[in-house]
Amino acid sequence: MSVFGCLAVPCVLLGTVFAQQPADFESLLASAQRAQASGDFAAAAGFYRQASALQPEIAELKANLGLMYYQTNKDTQAAEAFQQAVRLNGELFVPNFFLGLEYVKLKRFNEAIPYLKHAVRLKPDDAKVLVGLGEAYSGLGDKRLAIRSYVAATELQPANADAWYRLGVGYLEQVEADARLLLTRYKDSGYTQALVAENFAEQHAFNEASVSFEKALSQGTFPPDTHAGYGLALLNHHDFTNAQRELNAELATNPGSLLAKLGTARLEVELGASEEGAKRIADVSNADIDFLALNVQQVSAGLDQAKRKELQDAMEKLQKSGELPEQTASLFWEAAPESSPPASPQPVRISTKAPMTTLSDAGELYDQGSYGQCRDLLVSRLPTLLSKDLRLLAVCAYSTGDYDNAFNAAEKLSASASVAPEALYWETKSSEKLASAALERASQIDSTSPKLHVLLGDIYRQQQHPSDAEREYRKALTLRPGDAGALFGLSLALLGASHRDEAFLVAQDAVKAYPDDPELNAVMGEILCERDDFTQAEMYLKKSLNTKPEYVSRVHALLGKVYANTNRTREALAELKLALPDDKDGSIHYQVGRLYLKMGDRALAQRSFEVSKRLEGEGLRRPLKELESADRGSELH
Repeated sequence: MSVFGCLAVPCVLLGTVFAQQPADFESLLASAQRAQASGDFAAAAGFYRQASALQPEIAELKANLGLMYYQTNKDTQAAEAFQQAVRLNGELFVPNFFLGLEYVKLKRFNEAIPYLKHAVRLKPDDAKVLVGLGEAYSGLGDKRLAIRSYVAATELQPANADAWYRLGVGYLEQVEADARLLLTRYKDSGYTQALVAENFAEQHAFNEASVSFEKALSQGTFPPDTHAGYGLALLNHHDFTNAQRELNAELATNPGSLLAKLGTARLEVELGASEEGAKRIADVSNADIDFLALNVQQVSAGLDQAKRKELQDAMEKLQKSGELPEQTASLFWEAAPESSPPASPQPVRISTKAPMTTLSDAGELYDQGSYGQCRDLLVSRLPTLLSKDLRLLAVCAYSTGDYDNAFNAAEKLSASASVAPEALYWETKSSEKLASAALERASQIDSTSPKLHVLLGDIYRQQQHPSDAEREYRKALTLRPGDAGALFGLSLALLGASHRDEAFLVAQDAVKAYPDDPELNAVMGEILCERDDFTQAEMYLKKSLNTKPEYVSRVHALLGKVYANTNRTREALAELKLALPDDKDGSIHYQVGRLYLKMGDRALAQRSFEVSKRLEGEGLRRPLKELESADRGSELH
């Protein structure tokens, strides 16, 4: 973070206050300022230190000395100088702000917060101070307070890419914190299992999704639209009979469910009743077009070309008769099946009923599928809402793409222990959406930052969107050809999209350019394992054993695979055991079980298979390790 803007204030003050001082003191100040202006901060520190010895009661001198230490990464000395300045004059902005930043760097977060909060009071219009306060809260583990600080920074300075980036990372950290709570304290909750099921469904892991949906529905409580979500997953697997069962089950208990109605429309189209499906889509559009805009691909993405044409013809017929607005039909044909949903159009609502104004009306609006009106009514009273209304606000806001208010409702709801799993469910879902939006905003503001494009690519890759990840990595490579991080991510994105040959070519060129880079050697080894070239893979994987800590387990797992496929069973078992602590989906325990069977130890094999099955069911996606290890102490640009 640059400090030159802050340096000017104390230096000007010094020149004004000490014009009448002895010549040697003036000379020291002049020398300090010349050294500072030329970037020789070490020399400037020496001059400020001498001047401060002559006038030890001057707070501004201590502040400038601290700034010079800060610029030369002498953190302990900087903190000491700022402390002295604050003791002399507690109302100076610079020493309060930078002392807070120093304590953040030193990981003394509790000590940092009072100084940063005081700096906010002294200069409430400075976004950098709020970002620093957010970092302190994040370091303490209070992700929600960190997010509030970052949000305030983006509101003060909407063009600050660094603030948006940190906000995005803050939301991802909140997702991780919530997931940890759900999987430890509320593992068997219907809300946890529903979230797991939805994640599996997004990854097209149908069998795993089905198991988790069944677990969720076997609990006493689970999120609205869980039956509908299961029905859509069954539709994508072309299991029409069971899909209809689940969609009907949703409508039986939740007659206003727009998701179930969309799923039913999709089912009708699949079964050849496209006109009925088009009419049902028109009903959803009339109820809440914002919801339809967000969920249009629940219908269109899964249809084959012939069915899409039938639906298009049916919708055009309704459009000509005036039963379907043009903007509704356009939602289906403007976006390709795999692209993100278009921005929500602004619907024109015409009602002959008196406007609803009471909290009980909000429930009626939800039952009618009027999610946007339900949200608007509840948001206007957010500070005073009770748990039952906060629960309603969370679902209505999320359903219309108002993820900020869904997050706010979930945060308030989390104060009530009786509905904690439900609050964590909505907070996790809205945080993921808000993280992507914040990082996209940062990318738009600072489109020339290769680092940011790499981070966005990492996120898209983790979220199983390889084409979006590939786009971001290629943007980074356009800005900085040969960037090792972008080449690493692009190789993995291509591999994730099953473009093995292209991934191999990218990784091959990358390893030629950076032959000793452990991460690139690791990805080359993984690609060669995918190509069943285990002899070559071993060479690269052994060169990657000194990779970043977050990748080491993956390298051991791949080496285990190499040894297992080259008849070195004991070596394979040893490598796989080293990878077990980071087995997130049970796959490594399964491989260990297979090796124990091969060695004739059925008891240990059975134990490994049991752990594998348990981990397989705990499918909440974790945020990227890459983000956790990123250098977040510097600005993006």
